Amino acid sequence: MKNGLIWVVVALYAAFAAAKPLLAGTDWFVLVPLVSILAPIVFVLLHAPRQIGWANLGVFFALAFVISWSYESLSIATGFPFGHYHYTEDLGWQLGTVPLLIMPAYFGVCYISWHIARTLTDALEPGQSFGWPVVLVASFVMVMWDLSMDPSRATVNLTWIWHDGGAYFGVPFVNFAGWFLCVATIFAAFAFWLSRSATKTVATPDRIAQAQALGLYVGLIAEFISFAVLGSKTGTVTDAVGQVWNLRDIYESLGLVSIFTMGFVIVLTALKLAAPARDGAR
Repeated sequence: MKNGLIWVVVALYAAFAAAKPLLAGTDWFVLVPLVSILAPIVFVLLHAPRQIGWANLGVFFALAFVISWSYESLSIATGFPFGHYHYTEDLGWQLGTVPLLIMPAYFGVCYISWHIARTLTDALEPGQSFGWPVVLVASFVMVMWDLSMDPSRATVNLTWIWHDGGAYFGVPFVNFAGWFLCVATIFAAFAFWLSRSATKTVATPDRIAQAQALGLYVGLIAEFISFAVLGSKTGTVTDAVGQVWNLRDIYESLGLVSIFTMGFVIVLTALKLAAPARDGAR
């Protein structure tokens, strides 16, 4: 029953993500940030208790919340590690200078990326789930999402503003280095927690659980491919330093980036899941 509900969440999220270009310019687009963040959280609440237990889930959320908020607040104040930027009012209430929705967004995609990394590195047994290969691969999987997402959120939607612009459609290079540092810190902190706690509460996931995590990652990429196909082919946007960018260039470039980064991860993970079980693995 719960597996069916999880698949419903995955399917609805993917459909919503693919429909975002059709919502642009309508009153419904105001729901995009909320649904985009809450759907992965609902997925985690359904998926995680059987995989890592409520205690580890609470720790993972707390670490993702505190670490991401700390790095974001530090960068808004000093420019380290992401660069100089600020959030607009589009994401609602803020904790200090950071919208409250940002930290759950980190957590939701971190959880999915961690599971995909476990699959890709064959770190499926409880004692393997906190090794450095998982931390490293999960960090790359997570940053691929930001690489595909940041220009559309910042330069096009103006959800946050980069003060000094950047060569990547108004986003600076340092942002992605900062992202890697931030999420690697989250994964390393969670790995340390698991290494010091009762690791028996981390399950060896079956292929359905692994496929569900991959399914939500597919939902993430659906947005970028959809915008590349259905997004506006005319018009321009101007970033904070006066650089003018063509919308078509942004949408189609982000589609290409997502296909050959996130898409590669999806294909590789799917091949791993399709391979015959070995050594008794489920």
